[in-house]
Amino acid sequence: MANKDTKITKPANKPVKKPVKKRGNYFKGVWSELKKVNWPNRKELFTYTYVVVGAIVASAIFIYLADTVVAAILRVLV
Repeated sequence: MANKDTKITKPANKPVKKPVKKRGNYFKGVWSELKKVNWPNRKELFTYTYVVVGAIVASAIFIYLADTVVAAILRVLV
């Protein structure tokens, strides 16, 4: 075990990074990751959009029908 009297010191030769430089490195990293993304072409984009809109419409219809059935059941019971 280490003594409680031992001090942990920073190495003298390590440069201190400035916040502006850290932000610049962050955005450089983000930009390099965005370059690696496989962006869809126009045809794929429209296909995916139709699939998403179709799924939303199907979900909305299902929720509407379920709500209508539950409301009808509750009207009969109450």
